[in-house]
Amino acid sequence: MSKRYCYALLALLLLGFISGPAHSREDALPPKPLAPHEHHSKIESSLLLQARAFTLTPTLSLAGRGSSDLSVIIETDRALDNTQLEVLGVQIEARSRRLLRARLPAQNLRALVERIPEIAYIRKSLKLHTLDVRRTEGLIPTGALLLQSAGYRGQNVKVAIIDLGFAGLTRAKRVGAINPKIIVDEEDYSGEGLEAGTSHGTGVAEIVHAMAPQAWLYLKKISDEVDLENAVDDAIAQGVQIINHSVGVANANFNDGTGIVAEIVDRARAHGILWVNAAGNHAQSHWMGRFQDRNYNRWLEFAPGREDLYIRADFPGAIELFLTWDDWPRSGEDFDLFLYDAQGRLVASSQNYQTGYESPTEEIQYVAWTPGIYRARILARRVSRGDIRLKLFDLSQHSIEPHTLEGSILTPADARGALAVGAISARLWKSGPQQSYSSQGPTSDGRIKPDLAGPDAVSNYTLSYFTGTSAAAPHVAGAAALLLSQNPHWTADALQNALESQAIDMGAPSKDTIYGAGRLDLALGKLQAQRKIVPQIARPGDTLTVTVEAQMPAGFYGGLVLRERPPWGEALSQTWPIVSVHETERFVYQIQVPKDLAPGVYRWRGSVNESAITGDESILIEAQDSKPSWQMTIRSDHVRFIVTNLRTARLKIFDLRGLLLFEETSSTGMLEWRFATALRRRANGVYLYLIEIVSEGRVIRTHWGKLVILR
Repeated sequence: MSKRYCYALLALLLLGFISGPAHSREDALPPKPLAPHEHHSKIESSLLLQARAFTLTPTLSLAGRGSSDLSVIIETDRALDNTQLEVLGVQIEARSRRLLRARLPAQNLRALVERIPEIAYIRKSLKLHTLDVRRTEGLIPTGALLLQSAGYRGQNVKVAIIDLGFAGLTRAKRVGAINPKIIVDEEDYSGEGLEAGTSHGTGVAEIVHAMAPQAWLYLKKISDEVDLENAVDDAIAQGVQIINHSVGVANANFNDGTGIVAEIVDRARAHGILWVNAAGNHAQSHWMGRFQDRNYNRWLEFAPGREDLYIRADFPGAIELFLTWDDWPRSGEDFDLFLYDAQGRLVASSQNYQTGYESPTEEIQYVAWTPGIYRARILARRVSRGDIRLKLFDLSQHSIEPHTLEGSILTPADARGALAVGAISARLWKSGPQQSYSSQGPTSDGRIKPDLAGPDAVSNYTLSYFTGTSAAAPHVAGAAALLLSQNPHWTADALQNALESQAIDMGAPSKDTIYGAGRLDLALGKLQAQRKIVPQIARPGDTLTVTVEAQMPAGFYGGLVLRERPPWGEALSQTWPIVSVHETERFVYQIQVPKDLAPGVYRWRGSVNESAITGDESILIEAQDSKPSWQMTIRSDHVRFIVTNLRTARLKIFDLRGLLLFEETSSTGMLEWRFATALRRRANGVYLYLIEIVSEGRVIRTHWGKLVILR
């Protein structure tokens, strides 16, 4: 063992960066590539490593600029002194409200934070990731063609598409895939050129344009969170009403709707913009779990007894691993990430310091030239909590094992201000299921995501066969533009509520973490179906009359299909082949309560054209001898009610003006109003009393009466 290694290990031990049980073998753990004295709490460790490498091997680029220049993100809440920045060779490339993107000589990185205390942190930029898997076919199945035929085509609605590139835009305009007359603004915030790089944004714009052909488009190319913040500022100033962002980012938070990127989304929503975001394609390339180390060797167990996460690379390409844990925004819990090839050789690692000032993130980007099974391992360098939750994404979308379907939503789809969109193949649109890769919720703080499902696997000019939630999201954004042209006064909240309420429920009843509110469905109105059950309280042997009424919305054509499932007996079905606009159809049936049915609350389930029936959904079945009764006794200082056959009873006393004087709830059978105490005597007079019988939180019987107090 070298002296240098011994000194580094001794320093780590003395500073407390290695912790754990005394029987752990310290020399078996890989050392940090950056010694503690080389670390700075205001600089991301990987940047310091990059700076050290550049300083040792300086070279010049063909353009004359030093290739040892670092590209960095500077976090600051205050204005910085430009003179000091220039002295250190800092070149500002972009500014936003709280961030700067800059280049500077590697040798000046440490001096920058030491000389300018206003700098909070220097780090690499976040990795923005398009959420595609690689004529839109979504018009008919989503109902968009129906609204277009009625004259609602997105006119006067402003839609911004914030994406990572618009390659092929000129060609798409030339062939008519996108009408150039509806493009109001084209802005490149990255400095690379609007049509440089990916054609992803152009493919997204095609779908929005096909769904809402008269909506005004604002195309904005970004490369990082600085550009994103500036693009949103401009969108707000331009009066944009809808933003489509088919982009995701890892390691910006713990997928709980916090952090700089989610805050940008929430600010847009606060300014009245509906933000539509692809949910992500990482259901099978995501792992989340609590820290486990049953053998105390510091290596995290992805499953009991398993310290390796397998990554299947079926073809040469990038492996992009992003690790974070629930200790945001600054962490003193120190984890490191390692990647091994199929032969067990260490091929890449990420070993940032976390000393209480740095973000809880590690990141590996490795090119796997040889297909095979790669293994990721996580080392607990220093951990003080036993309940830490960790998340790992492979943004290159390799299948990983074990993987966690739940919680695989990417930022900023997890933001409170975002409408997150999952994906169902257009070829399985009516039946589902969702695409196997479509990211699922909930968020790490327990909120339901995604909010809606849109179609993918559609053809378009730019991307030919466009799959992924990247394609699903612009269908929803275009649908929102159609609804907004029909209802120009709607707010972003009203718009999202309309999209969700019109959706066809899929999967589990009501909103769920796979489909959200369901698959996108547009109509000029909403089909209304209501159920009425008479009586609402019954006993075994009674006969119930159930009426279901359904009314067609304007512009809707075709038939009605009723499916009704009472809580006992056989399921019922009724079909009307052709129903006119606004026509109401009524279906009435009677059903007898079984004589041996146990008392309780029984619920109906049913739908008309897959839309849930509203109105009465349950009744209360009482036992034959269960009718409540009560007795009242009046004394000189109180009134007492004794209730028999009780579930829960509530007593309310009012004066003749209707003012509530007293209220009591009891499940014991006794309710008592003391109208005279040592401190207060109630005046003689007439009072009203109300007894309510409550079952499962619902008032099922009431009784009014009068009290006369004379003393």
